[in-house]
Amino acid sequence: MRTLAELIMKGRSQAVLVAVVAAMLPFLYWISAAAVCLVTLRRGVTDGSQLLLWALLPAGAWALAGDPTAVIVIAGSYVLAALLRRSMSWVQVLIGVIPVGIVASFGLELGLGSMLDQVLELVSQQESGAVPQLQALASYDLKVLIIGAVTAFHAAVMLASLALARWWQACLFNPGGFGQEFRSIRLKPVFTLVLVTAVVLLPNIGAEMVRWMPLLMLPLIVAGMALIHGIVAKRELAKGWLTGFYVSLALFGPYVLTLLVISVAIDSLIDLRSRIPAKN
Repeated sequence: MRTLAELIMKGRSQAVLVAVVAAMLPFLYWISAAAVCLVTLRRGVTDGSQLLLWALLPAGAWALAGDPTAVIVIAGSYVLAALLRRSMSWVQVLIGVIPVGIVASFGLELGLGSMLDQVLELVSQQESGAVPQLQALASYDLKVLIIGAVTAFHAAVMLASLALARWWQACLFNPGGFGQEFRSIRLKPVFTLVLVTAVVLLPNIGAEMVRWMPLLMLPLIVAGMALIHGIVAKRELAKGWLTGFYVSLALFGPYVLTLLVISVAIDSLIDLRSRIPAKN
């Protein structure tokens, strides 16, 4: 991956080549997004926007074919990279990913509308014996849940592409810098309170509001991961602790996420990392 970063930084034509080819190939749009982010972080938003236009050419072709994923991820990643370059704060990026994700959600709903309708039609056929009113309600709730999950996934890929670009930048120009940045992420108490309150209350407001819960959980999850990495690094624990954390997250998702959110809320108030002693 470092070789790819060196190629992107070698010159404009090389960066265009990587961004265009990656956006053209299936499932490699995240590399194109990371290339746009790297150029934006290192050379500025003007050079980044020029590379963005090149990357959007094949991505736009995918969108016309019915898949807006590449366009949304590449464009959203560029916005987050510009925000990170201006603010030099991952907390600001985690705040900014929410409005970016909201815009992306409506774009996905528009671009993937026909595919979602096909999925819901299959579900309706499976539930053909149900009461019509309940069947319609179930289909509507399912559509909301699917859109919410897809939105959060796209926002997560944007953050991952930006993180990859920042890691590339650190490898080339500031070894070890990305790890220090990531481990120091700590949300502000007000932002944490707003997120936790929204996640708790939104399901009680209406079914439509449920679609935003996964997106609102994303900053809390990232901050929780940063907290775990920070504690492991400060205590100089074995990498197996991180492996155990991610395995437990995969196996016991809801329970681990609940503990993670609680830990993030506490950390935003008292800064847990500063209170945990370093290894002697």
